Amino acid sequence: MTDELLATLRCPIDPDRQAIIDRDGTVLLCRNCDVRFPIKNGIPVLVPDAAELPEPLRETSQLPCQRRENRRINRGN
Repeated sequence: MTDELLATLRCPIDPDRQAIIDRDGTVLLCRNCDVRFPIKNGIPVLVPDAAELPEPLRETSQLPCQRRENRRINRGN
């Protein structure tokens, strides 16, 4: 994966699609919430179901970006 491609990628879990992703060895790492996405055969797997959540979280709804989005929806914005 090239640095140019990496620069265009954003975390697919972030509702605003603003969270930048960095390469961390054999995974991609969201700068905002530390979610890790695998890289398989040089191809990033940016699928929420393939993501590894940071400890101690068990589901994506517990991530800060998702909680923020849920508050926004509940307020009717």
